[in-house]
Amino acid sequence: MPGTFFLFGLTGYTATRLADALHAEGWRVTGTTRDSFAGREADLAAATHILSSVPPGETDPVLDAYRDTLAASRAWLGYLSSTGVYGDVQGAWVDESAPTGSGRRTARAAADAEWLALGARVFRLPGIYGPGRSARCRRDCGTRTSGSWAVARPDCRARCRRVPGSSGRKPGARRRGGWRT
Repeated sequence: MPGTFFLFGLTGYTATRLADALHAEGWRVTGTTRDSFAGREADLAAATHILSSVPPGETDPVLDAYRDTLAASRAWLGYLSSTGVYGDVQGAWVDESAPTGSGRRTARAAADAEWLALGARVFRLPGIYGPGRSARCRRDCGTRTSGSWAVARPDCRARCRRVPGSSGRKPGARRRGGWRT
């Protein structure tokens, strides 16, 4: 068996699919939901891999509750972030060396930086939307009427395949090549 994978936000759109992919590879998967967030130190201590898919509000709720536990852990750490950490770059290409923290995603950029400081592998994913939540879907449903509609929507299954395979790699923010935002 590969190990025990603990997922913060286990019932989220991407995390649910990641859990399915991990189960298929023989991982033991456990994690939190909105109703089972507190008191998970024992589960974290038993985990070989810990990943958060919980987006920040004003701050990161996972780090607020478990920063010391995560800092002391010997487990592989991961965080699902967003390309939104780069802010509005007016359509320019960006990669991991681009500055972060500008624009309306400052809380996400701060959480991204805090996870990196803990030694986590940070996945900056474009288009993290569940069904019916993207700008294109809101336009098509008539709930959004202005703005750009170029939305990168990588296949969620492809994202999920990359997470377990990266557990032996160095911490940091990674993605092959660059992308436009």
